[in-house]
Amino acid sequence: MNESTPEARFTPYGPDHFAEHLPFGRHGYLFAVPGSFSEDTPAHTNVTDWLMAVYRIEDGWEVRDVNGNRQAWGTGGNRRTAVGLAFLEIARLRRLQATEIARRRVQVLGLEAVPPYAVEVISSVTLVLAPNTIGILDRTELTGDGPACYHVRDINGGKPYEIRESGTDGKVTLRTTTIGVLHARCGCDPEDVARFESEPQALIYAREALTVCRPCTVGKD
Repeated sequence: MNESTPEARFTPYGPDHFAEHLPFGRHGYLFAVPGSFSEDTPAHTNVTDWLMAVYRIEDGWEVRDVNGNRQAWGTGGNRRTAVGLAFLEIARLRRLQATEIARRRVQVLGLEAVPPYAVEVISSVTLVLAPNTIGILDRTELTGDGPACYHVRDINGGKPYEIRESGTDGKVTLRTTTIGVLHARCGCDPEDVARFESEPQALIYAREALTVCRPCTVGKD
């Protein structure tokens, strides 16, 4: 592996994990290739995480994907080498796919190579509002014989306490505040964002989905 290859976390499996007709070793290890790998591909081309299996073969170790085509992605004399080569081959494939996506966007669809607008959620908090107190919601506990109990943190110091929907706390209201950033051709490549081809589309989404939205200032100084 190299500096850009994520460290795999291995989970051992036994002979009952895969059906006998499948091309996996009877004993081996499961690990995941993140959908965001590799780092040099645009975030909008990310896929879901891939579950992989690495196991012994006659002359070393082999890696196959579990849920896709069960393709062999890497072989080596030891587990580390096989996994490292699998990561390298997957990175090569995903770079090719990212290049093809960009080509099709430009040459076939007449769009920019990368969606130029993105709305990123950077913070979301739910406040529990009672007549005598305000807290930041951690979780709600529903009880079968009484009102809901809200486990909250103090907005000033983070000290935990409870707010109940009746009794001394009175009527309770929940209010969620979501803060986001509008990226517009700023060079940022955030993950887990809503992406748009035009600014009006992005602004409509931001207005409906967020409480507060500010423009990204990267490259604007």
